[in-house]
Amino acid sequence: MADEPIAVALRRAADLTAAGNSDAAIHVVRGVLDEHPTHSEAWCYLGAAYLDAGDAESSLDAAKQAIRHGERSWGYRLASVALMELGRRDEAVVSAREAVRRDSQDWRCHVALAEALGMDDPQESFAAACRGIQLANNEARPYEVLGDAALRVHDKETARRAYYEAIKIDPANQHARTNLVRLGRPQLGTTTTPAQAEPVVQVHLGRIEELGLWLALRRASIGLAIGSLVLMLVGLDETYSVLGWFGLVLLLFVVFVVGSAWVKFARGVPVKKTLLDHRMLAVAAGLLGLSSVLLIVWTVLVALGAQTLNPLTIVLVTSVASVVVSALAIWRRSHPK
Repeated sequence: MADEPIAVALRRAADLTAAGNSDAAIHVVRGVLDEHPTHSEAWCYLGAAYLDAGDAESSLDAAKQAIRHGERSWGYRLASVALMELGRRDEAVVSAREAVRRDSQDWRCHVALAEALGMDDPQESFAAACRGIQLANNEARPYEVLGDAALRVHDKETARRAYYEAIKIDPANQHARTNLVRLGRPQLGTTTTPAQAEPVVQVHLGRIEELGLWLALRRASIGLAIGSLVLMLVGLDETYSVLGWFGLVLLLFVVFVVGSAWVKFARGVPVKKTLLDHRMLAVAAGLLGLSSVLLIVWTVLVALGAQTLNPLTIVLVTSVASVVVSALAIWRRSHPK
């Protein structure tokens, strides 16, 4: 088979598995492996089909073959799920940790770890679920797993918000709907969104919303720090006529990142009360605001013909301080006590 027919066959197998026709999916993937027995991705598709068919032993064997033939992280994730089905939780955690080590930017690895840790280490499970959302806040599955993890650490409000987010993204998510009912929410229709079922007036930041703001502050602060450093290095050649425009672009970037996050996570929340209730957030926002103001001052000075880099030094220092505060806060919220 050429690469394209293999890809088509595997896509067909995935569709069959998603449709619940795992036997047909297994038949399709077996045909691929008969001709390409070292195709690691095909072994993963086979393992997923076996898992859907309820054959965890065969799924684990397929995952091991995928790992043996060089699959990066999917094989370890698949093995973790199969091991959990077989009741071998300690081994499942080891496999999920290896998946995270191999591909720490894949949200599915962190979700697999959160599920494997489960009740054995609910705090770390919660932290792993938070990292999954950091990497994929447009996917329903991380929110669903975060809801489960939040219940295990007895944080019902975060669980409710997580399940609501999961349903917003995937209205057919029955797991999230069922758990919302168990948490005391009314039964949601299969086509009803959370906003239609029960309007929520947000008067304070929940853990998910606060984490979203912290991530935006960190992203904006890193961008400002890197941008100011680049401006300083370029300014050594005294090309000031162009630098002002780059400073303006940098400011627009900061405004866009922070503004978008506020609209998404904190619209309707009183600004003064939020900053008073979240002192570290106020500190980080203050540092970022000071950096932005100084960048504006420097941009205006350059536009007026001044040739100085002194304000940029303070911009760099304050933005780096904001990065440090944000990173510390994110770590603390991802590792609740």
